[in-house]
Amino acid sequence: MTVKEESFKAALSGKKIPILTLDNKWHKLFTQTEATPAVQSLEKRLTDLVKRQGKLNTESKDIKKIKRKLMDEIIQLADRYGGDRDDMIQKAMERHREMVEECNDRLKALREENGNIPEQIEETNYQLMLRTMELCYKRLEENRKEIEYYEGWIEETRAKLRENMVRKQERETSTYELYTYMHNIFGRDVINIFDMHYHPEKFRPKKKEEGYID
Repeated sequence: MTVKEESFKAALSGKKIPILTLDNKWHKLFTQTEATPAVQSLEKRLTDLVKRQGKLNTESKDIKKIKRKLMDEIIQLADRYGGDRDDMIQKAMERHREMVEECNDRLKALREENGNIPEQIEETNYQLMLRTMELCYKRLEENRKEIEYYEGWIEETRAKLRENMVRKQERETSTYELYTYMHNIFGRDVINIFDMHYHPEKFRPKKKEEGYID
């Protein structure tokens, strides 16, 4: 057992865990991460156990209803029974008693089959929770590392952007000053031979309120 699994077990100690496969919130976890083969195997086993328990419980309820009906009919037949001449009623009562015994036998078999299913469900559900916690922990760790990487990248890019914006402003200032100096000395006609593509006002240094970066 790993240290992490021990910590997971300690966190789950004394807590009532819902049947995970019946919990929509549990299924939503796997929109964020992919289930491992171990999780998929436990999920299938738990689903099969829950279905089997439900089927046994339903059959048990149905048989109990049949048994109650048979018992009521036996009482009604007994009220009508008038002695040796009522052979048909006697046979009907015997048949009803036989069917009641068959119901009892089936109920006993169902109880025996269902006997350890609750424990199996609880243990399988517990193991599924442990595997789920391991999977989520791994995914959280991966996310944390990626977040740290992107935070570093963003900060580095932001710093580089600030640096390049300052350099751009320096070049714009230099261009404006050179153009203005040459224009003042040589005049517009001489300056035109430099084929300037932008109006010098574009390179006029911005004031702080206009977005200049120190």
